[in-house]
Amino acid sequence: MSQFNGPYQQLFEEIRRLHNRLRWLGDQVHEDMGQTSAKRSLLLSLFREGPCTVPELAKERLVSRQIIQTQINLLLDEGLVTPRSNPRHKRSKQMALTRKGRELVERMLAREAALLEDIGSPLSPAEVTESAHSLSLIREHLEQGFRGG
Repeated sequence: MSQFNGPYQQLFEEIRRLHNRLRWLGDQVHEDMGQTSAKRSLLLSLFREGPCTVPELAKERLVSRQIIQTQINLLLDEGLVTPRSNPRHKRSKQMALTRKGRELVERMLAREAALLEDIGSPLSPAEVTESAHSLSLIREHLEQGFRGG
């Protein structure tokens, strides 16, 4: 057993628990807007990265296209995303935010920023930056070791 095994297991367990708490918190914060953490995640990707195909969104999340398509269909029905032609593929449309979708994401981000301001942080800004960097290094290492992502 590696000297890193125990600490990594502890870290991964904390990340899993934090992920679950953040998903729950997001659902609570945006419930009145009719948005779940799954839909928020897709909206945020399209907001930050621009138009993407369903397969691209699925690959990023390591889930099936069908799972993403189900959520995209809900976002289409709400008028938050719209299909666009894809210059790289005739049949696989790119999904893009509508004006309504962009405005919703901006409201969600503002609400989240206000919540973070209200609750504060147990870490300094430098500690948050270092934590984010450390998690990024671990993610990149896992991506190199397991080419699934």
